[in-house]
Amino acid sequence: MALSKRQIAYLNRIITTAQKMLDTAHLEDNRSASGAPKRRRRSAVEAEKMRADILAKRAKGVPATKLAEKYGVSTAYIYMIKE
Repeated sequence: MALSKRQIAYLNRIITTAQKMLDTAHLEDNRSASGAPKRRRRSAVEAEKMRADILAKRAKGVPATKLAEKYGVSTAYIYMIKE
């Protein structure tokens, strides 16, 4: 089966993309091993305690980015929490 120039170019792009993904696969492992806590599912009691702590610290002026890193949530979640 003979391939056209366009098909060969398309296959070469696929090969190049796959090689880049394989070359950078080890970097994803390093990102997850950084100092950030892993996200996990919390019980209702833990979530309420975390929410109260976040509200208290936000009232004291602690930045949302620091709280998000500490609790393993997004900054959008921190801003979403209201009394």
